[in-house]
Amino acid sequence: MLAFVSCALVLGGPAMPLQAEDLGAARQAMARADAFRAIGDDRAARIELMNAIKAAPRLPAARIAQARVFLALLDAAGAEGELARALELGASRVVVRAPMAEALLLQGKAVAALKWLGEGPVSASDAGYAARTLGRTHLALGNLDGARTAFDRAAQYTPDDSMLWTDIARFRIAAGDQAGGVDAAAHAVKLDSANVRALQLRGELVRSQFGLAASLPWFERALSIDPNDVSVLGEYAATLGDMGRMRDMLAAARQIVALQPDSPRGYFLQAVLAARSGNYGLARNLIQKTGGVLERVPAAMQVEGVVEFQLGNYRQAIDRFEKLAAAQPHNRRAAELLARALYAEGEHEILLARFRPIADQGGTSAYLLTLVARSLEAIGEGAQASDYLTRAADPDTAPMVRLAEADEPWMLADAARAAPRDARAVIPYVRILVARGDFALAAQFAEPLAEANPGVPDAQMLLGDVRFASGDAAGALPSYRRAADVRLSEPVVRRLSLALRETGRADEADTLLLRFVGYSPANTGGLRLLANAYIDRGNWPGAILTLGALHARLGNNQPLLLADLALARLRSGDEAAAVHDARLAYRVQPGNTLATHMRGLTLTGQSDQAMVAVEMLEKAQTKSPRNPWLRYHLAQAYAEAGKTAQAVGALRASLALGAFPERGAAAAMLRALQKQG
Repeated sequence: MLAFVSCALVLGGPAMPLQAEDLGAARQAMARADAFRAIGDDRAARIELMNAIKAAPRLPAARIAQARVFLALLDAAGAEGELARALELGASRVVVRAPMAEALLLQGKAVAALKWLGEGPVSASDAGYAARTLGRTHLALGNLDGARTAFDRAAQYTPDDSMLWTDIARFRIAAGDQAGGVDAAAHAVKLDSANVRALQLRGELVRSQFGLAASLPWFERALSIDPNDVSVLGEYAATLGDMGRMRDMLAAARQIVALQPDSPRGYFLQAVLAARSGNYGLARNLIQKTGGVLERVPAAMQVEGVVEFQLGNYRQAIDRFEKLAAAQPHNRRAAELLARALYAEGEHEILLARFRPIADQGGTSAYLLTLVARSLEAIGEGAQASDYLTRAADPDTAPMVRLAEADEPWMLADAARAAPRDARAVIPYVRILVARGDFALAAQFAEPLAEANPGVPDAQMLLGDVRFASGDAAGALPSYRRAADVRLSEPVVRRLSLALRETGRADEADTLLLRFVGYSPANTGGLRLLANAYIDRGNWPGAILTLGALHARLGNNQPLLLADLALARLRSGDEAAAVHDARLAYRVQPGNTLATHMRGLTLTGQSDQAMVAVEMLEKAQTKSPRNPWLRYHLAQAYAEAGKTAQAVGALRASLALGAFPERGAAAAMLRALQKQG
């Protein structure tokens, strides 16, 4: 427990005598610094304190005041240096303790910060500040219970401290309580509308809740108060980049480096820009300038891994993606990146050992299924590979991503029963139950969790997933809506749009997707969902526009994307472009059913390619024998090739297999061919 004593202990030991005129000048400069700090001008305060230190270099109070300004400016190393000098000059550890702990914490030295805070008392004026720093330290160490206790104690000392409520907001978000975090951040801004940290956090939360464009005014408001705040500039630049405003992003990133030449964030942002423009060598050089400070930040791991992969350094890419997957075990993108790097390096047995169990479960992406299949082919298991390729052509649309859990089911069950309101304990167990099909028991755990955590999107999504997986799409809708109200992220949008379509609300689903893409135009997942919606509705111009944007970003190594683009262009009458896209899709993945299907379909009707079209569609039909749409297209190819009897047989088979969008046209074609016969 933190204790505190009087501020009279600023000078706890002997100090060299000071000249009166020096001490007077120093005090005048410190008074001017206090005035500047009162109006939020920390940079001017820093200059005045430099004057104070110059006038009285052995005055500990000036050093401590300067350290606090450095902390406000996020110069933690500078603050630590000034505090260490103050101790050398005789300052009491009681007065130095709280700012020293924050200086260490900001440099990633949470254990050292905790040691400082626990070794003795703090001054009375720092009691709330020290408790708040203790909360942040526990949060950095992953001790949520310790953080909660410390923040509660800080609130007893300084209940109206805007910075405290900003930290409480970040704590709630880290604990999964997004709605509670939003409320705390709003309260922080209400307490102090000039609190740059609170305004920055509001921008970050608005960005996740309402999209990129909606967050800009909050960052700009913070920058209007302090145009040179490096932390806000970093978030502002990242948001601009995600919106496609690359020049504005570059200007903000360069401003960061100009303000702090050793700023890792400034160099990282420029590295992201270089990578997006395909200049991976420059991106790597810029990443190296960060000095490894961001090596544990997931976004940095991903960018660095992508850069190494594009440069052909697959072993280094594997290392980065391994760390990313370990940090975010339920991140589908991290898993796919690691699998891709393993495949490129030829580590097929490692890839299969790690990802084949995942591919054997539901909810696996087509991309991961394909990589598993290709690795099986590489080790001579082509027969087994075909099953995965078939599934990749018709991927599972289940909203829940069922990544394998490392712990035994009984251990997960015990953890969930011991902490039924803790999402970290309950979610892994419910995933296992859903994978087993035990929806009733899964609901018994998911429902109390959702009720106890109304502001936690993951808890709401979990309950929705359980209901959706059990066949109750209507019952899943309220949970997905609650999650979307708190945070409009791609996983929530994917689930909610799917449930809306399942319940006959396709127009509402389309509106949701358009809204999400408008909020987050750089999100490829959102674009893909919108493209699928356009295809389902037969909106071919919209599908071409959206799929074309995805193709420009993702390149030619996406067979399903290219196949869909071929279909959209074919239906719009652009046959030449459709043939080109289908050829690319088939070249990338000749074993993919949809790519083969589209290759045959785009060649149907071209007299010199009639038999090639038949060959392609027959090949696709053997992989997907119960697809009525494919059978109809095969019938068309047979008719174009003069194979009337085979066309009639294929048409009858297609009509017998059930409903499909072109069933009426197939029936009409069958009648026409029978009349000819």
